[in-house]
Amino acid sequence: MKKTILLSAMAIVFGLFTNSTVFGQKADVEKKLQEYGIPNGFFEDNLKDENANHSFKIKTTTITDQETKVEEGTFDPTLPDGERWKLISVNGNEPSKKEIKQFHKAHNTSEDSSMGEPTDDDWKIIDDNDSELVISFKYKEENLPHKYKFLAKCTGKVFINKKNKKLDRVEFKNNGPLKVKIFNVDKLEMTVKYQLEEESQTYMIEKEDILMDARILGQTVEVKETSEFSDYKKVK
Repeated sequence: MKKTILLSAMAIVFGLFTNSTVFGQKADVEKKLQEYGIPNGFFEDNLKDENANHSFKIKTTTITDQETKVEEGTFDPTLPDGERWKLISVNGNEPSKKEIKQFHKAHNTSEDSSMGEPTDDDWKIIDDNDSELVISFKYKEENLPHKYKFLAKCTGKVFINKKNKKLDRVEFKNNGPLKVKIFNVDKLEMTVKYQLEEESQTYMIEKEDILMDARILGQTVEVKETSEFSDYKKVK
């Protein structure tokens, strides 16, 4: 299995199954994975942009009660660190200097060389039924990259389809107030859907949905953010 490319915060779940320091129910998890024909090294930690071996396009739609903003961008791992993410347009128009600066700050961070590490005590199999295996986990804040720090205040769930023996989705819910990009968030629900590129047997993020109750100018506003990923091309 080749490395999953880094697309967003959700990709860090792959470290769940390969980090040798994780105990708790690790043995039980590995046994279950083997039962479904999934080797122990199936998931790989890939937080770093420099580990990615595919370029891609991203379209992010952010909806509040006041506006809808559509950002289109690209990611190219062959470019120098800090220049790999590029904002192409905002609502179909050329982005302003301010918008480019905000996008750059959110994506091209040099701090993202760290690796996520699940906490030992929160490694759990929470469901194992006829159709799926569900594993919950939490991350240590000190080991998360800067732009993924908010995940330390969330509980994640990995859903594996037992019939086709593939990763289906990852879900996160927050356990307390947190900050995501420019938003101070009281409630967060995030779902990431994956697709398997059959030829290379590499998982790609297909779609990421985030629903937040965010505080903007003292008011609680529902924010929906949907990111769609496309046009994957292997470059390394």
